Amino acid sequence: MPQLLSSSNLLLSSRPLTVAVIPDGATLALWQGMEPEARAAACDVIELRLDTLQTAPGDIREALRGSATPVLLTARHPAEGGQGSEDAAARAALIEPLLDLAALVDIELRSAREMRALVLKAQGGGARVVGSFHDFQATPADEVLRGAVDFAQPAGLDAVKIATFLNSMDDLMRLMRLVSAPHRLRLSCMGMGPLGRVSRLVLAKCGSLLNYGFLGEANAPGQWPAPRLKDILADL
Repeated sequence: MPQLLSSSNLLLSSRPLTVAVIPDGATLALWQGMEPEARAAACDVIELRLDTLQTAPGDIREALRGSATPVLLTARHPAEGGQGSEDAAARAALIEPLLDLAALVDIELRSAREMRALVLKAQGGGARVVGSFHDFQATPADEVLRGAVDFAQPAGLDAVKIATFLNSMDDLMRLMRLVSAPHRLRLSCMGMGPLGRVSRLVLAKCGSLLNYGFLGEANAPGQWPAPRLKDILADL
């Protein structure tokens, strides 16, 4: 199956994009059963969480047959919310069989060096690689956030995703300043926790490219249902 949409076009988008997370077989089946119009209304990109999906590559391909929505592949490190192996090679082995489906691939910034071969293979096949950073307890100091962004380009990545827990409005304002500033790579920022839903709208308006929602049940605190998020972002 060829890549479903140019990854370069995604990273050049002038509007915020909605990502619908598919973390399990039930949500994958839900997506498979949706009509094309419903899929288009639900999101711009689907993220396959391969560390939690526990579905054979052949079954994933069958479920995506006929889907025209770009695919983001993720096998999350357990230290950043994943349920798979800490071993980089084991996580890469989940992604590699499906690389031809991918417009985007997400790896943690912490794994960029260990997963360099996967990054090059993905980019060689036309996908773009997002380097991600997650903190489920707090929003780190500004120098840590800027350091994450500054690390990505010399590491050979194409975009950056930062997701942090917001303990205060000041945390949200710091993410707003970060995502609003000029960067050489496209940036996605989102908050988790009680301020999570508000943050995803505000940060999208400030320039966050990929904005995550759910199809079945929320898999991170502060998420919107993806179809509703896409509708709201279209009106911002």
